[in-house]
Amino acid sequence: MTSSPAIAIGLNARLFPSDWRPAREEIAFARRHGFAALQFRGPERGLDAAQLGDSFAAVAADLRGASMMAVMEIVAPVNRSGRTASGATPLDALRANLPAVIALPCTHVHFHLVPAESMDDAMLDAVEHPVTPELGEAARLGKEHGFRFAIEHNEPSLGLFATPERCARALEAVSDLGFVWDLNHTIPAHLDGFLALTPRMPMLHVSDTLLPAVNHHLPLGLGSIDLTAYCTALLARGFHGPAILEIGGLPQSGGFGRDTDEALIDSRWRFQASIDAASRAVNAASRAVNAASRAVNAAPRQ
Repeated sequence: MTSSPAIAIGLNARLFPSDWRPAREEIAFARRHGFAALQFRGPERGLDAAQLGDSFAAVAADLRGASMMAVMEIVAPVNRSGRTASGATPLDALRANLPAVIALPCTHVHFHLVPAESMDDAMLDAVEHPVTPELGEAARLGKEHGFRFAIEHNEPSLGLFATPERCARALEAVSDLGFVWDLNHTIPAHLDGFLALTPRMPMLHVSDTLLPAVNHHLPLGLGSIDLTAYCTALLARGFHGPAILEIGGLPQSGGFGRDTDEALIDSRWRFQASIDAASRAVNAASRAVNAASRAVNAAPRQ
């Protein structure tokens, strides 16, 4: 049996209103070009067949046929009460998406909680602390239904779950909670702190950005992230899981829609080259350590 790669490259399904493609076409594209995972966006009221362009059963069959894993991101803009504009909680959104999560099925599901208004540190604490029990219940639902549940961090300017310390506090409070690291959200000063959370990382989000600026969501090669160095650090710490390319762009980086077929194909190639280089570096370091250990063990004892 062939083992799964340590870092399995996936793409964000382009099911956006301004750039909608049927999920089955996205699966076919991903299969042709060597992607191993597809991320679906879970809307507040739940992902349904109309948004996918076909039934859950048909999409699930294509995913199986392509030997491709499905993952889900639930983006929830929350106010100071930890609720969306309609009054829903993040947990409400997860429950609304459970039919899709179970049917596809999704192996990984995570919240990306975004502040819907400006918040100071006290307000951030007032949101993060009460939402922690919801994270625990979401993790419990994950164990019940067979998916790994996690939370994604924000860029520093957004505040909510935006630093290694804030994320580590949630992980400490909920033992089964995972952490999705977004390389493009990470300022250099936070790099070591987020890498320390690798044992709790089931998944990555990957795109480029022009450091020290963050959150540009550029195709790989258009920013300044040293992807090989990041992959080396992750593999050396034992990371194993899907890594989703989120290269659609944002207004501050020239607008949306940058995740064209050509950009995704090129970014996957660049990402795989970085993974391969990182694997060689980690393997070489391991061989050097083993050789040094053998030399010590073989040395005459005084």
